[in-house]
Amino acid sequence: MGADPPTSAALVSVVIPIYNQARFLGEAIESVLVQTHPDREIVVVDDGSTDDPASVVSRHAGVRLIRQENAGSAAARNHGVRESRGAYLVSLDADDRLLPDAVERGLAALSSRPECAFVYGRARMIGADGAPL
Repeated sequence: MGADPPTSAALVSVVIPIYNQARFLGEAIESVLVQTHPDREIVVVDDGSTDDPASVVSRHAGVRLIRQENAGSAAARNHGVRESRGAYLVSLDADDRLLPDAVERGLAALSSRPECAFVYGRARMIGADGAPL
């Protein structure tokens, strides 16, 4: 039996594991905050970073920060999934960004294909400075 199709009010959890990439984190968070789908939560999991991602998270109201001893990105991502409350999940690396309609398009794709368990989109590669490669 499949899950109910997504609705426009579906809470989407965006889990961002991070390890020593605080310099990119603000842009990742902001790419979530500008999503056309407004009902979302952001869960950042600090996997024992030494570059203070908490200072970046503190600049964004409503973003939850979870800290753990360094255990690797999979463990951090799984920790964030366990702490999330959304009906849907987006996994976003700290050095990545979402296009503004990524969540809305993902929900629409799931709604149109209820037999699917997940969706994904194309990637555009960018350098450390944000310029397209």
